[in-house]
Amino acid sequence: MRKDLPLELRVSRLTVTSLRNLCDAKKLTGWSNLLKDDLVRFVIGNMDRKALEDFLTTQEEIYFVENMAKAIKLAGGRKIIDLDPESDDTIVNAVFSLRKSDGYEVYHIRFVNQTNEDVDTSCECVEHREKGYFCQHQMAVLVRCLQEGLFTIDQWSGPMTPEAEDLIQANVFKKKRPRK
Repeated sequence: MRKDLPLELRVSRLTVTSLRNLCDAKKLTGWSNLLKDDLVRFVIGNMDRKALEDFLTTQEEIYFVENMAKAIKLAGGRKIIDLDPESDDTIVNAVFSLRKSDGYEVYHIRFVNQTNEDVDTSCECVEHREKGYFCQHQMAVLVRCLQEGLFTIDQWSGPMTPEAEDLIQANVFKKKRPRK
């Protein structure tokens, strides 16, 4: 989650429906006929900055948790993520490929995970490339790295929320109950 991104980019990630619902909830007027770009500028110009940032943070956390839940399921598919055998706890390279009804979705994922200040992740998908999100493809590779013991969740210095960490703990590192 990148709160250091420009406010306009963070607002532009929202859907038109979300922007309109926000305007309606805040009882703003004059927005109903605006297209997305104008709606983004309208929201930025007419909403209290702190309230807007709080709303964005909440939306980004929801996005992160929902996509982490999907990523945990995807990471279990051994054919979906191909980790480069040269990967380690500082640099991970992987290929994410998922068969879809209209062909394959294939993305190259890279993590540079050295310090909190030096985390770089990349994916070729629109969610990451254009919106700057830590996407579900990257999350799935992260989960696979954790499953494979490439590094621990404590060693991961990239994006994470407490809720997503709880999901990972509950679904990736769940302890098997002893048989009676």
